[in-house]
Amino acid sequence: MKKLFLASAIALFATVSAQEFKPAAGDVTVDLGVSGGLGNTSIGLADGGAAFKVRYFKTDKLAYRFTMVLANNSDTDNSVTNVVSKDNDFALGLGFGAEKHFTGTDRLSPYVGGDIMIGYASQSSKSTFTPTSGTAVVSEVKGPNTFGAGVRGVFGADYYFAKRVFLGVEAGLSLMYSSEGDTTTSVTGSPDVTVKGGSNFNISPSVVTGIRIGYAF
Repeated sequence: MKKLFLASAIALFATVSAQEFKPAAGDVTVDLGVSGGLGNTSIGLADGGAAFKVRYFKTDKLAYRFTMVLANNSDTDNSVTNVVSKDNDFALGLGFGAEKHFTGTDRLSPYVGGDIMIGYASQSSKSTFTPTSGTAVVSEVKGPNTFGAGVRGVFGADYYFAKRVFLGVEAGLSLMYSSEGDTTTSVTGSPDVTVKGGSNFNISPSVVTGIRIGYAF
């Protein structure tokens, strides 16, 4: 009886100790994708934008996930005399899926999972040449805007280096359909020129937001 009690106590202590670091059923984790931090000492947002992931742990081993990648860049260049150039890029990606976590260790939580994904991206550029005399010439390119949808399988791991705080890495393989809109070029004094877009399927491996840092509530 004493041996059985001792074994049960050890098992209970190991479970409680592990859950002090790793999430359990009913917990929510939130993380932010970053770049750098390993071979590079600087750390910044991944891909020039923000990559978020929220997970709800239905059980200790099963989590539902929501991911969002958002990037919005606007650049102005006036390094050339009498010329001002502006570039605008926007991208939004959303993913909905689930993860199956494995035992790992008291701090390491490996998993596999999958997402259904949708995304949208737009881009435009505008260049204005203003001569010392005469009329300004504006050259503008709009598009192509892109819509994408598909599925992605992922595998990764979270390492809890402190209580409820983790670093994670994730990679995967995606099957995506993308539809590219028209590209229209307009120049002052000339008719617009439009190039038709198209669509395609592709299968490609990808690193998903690189390194992630997060917290379990």
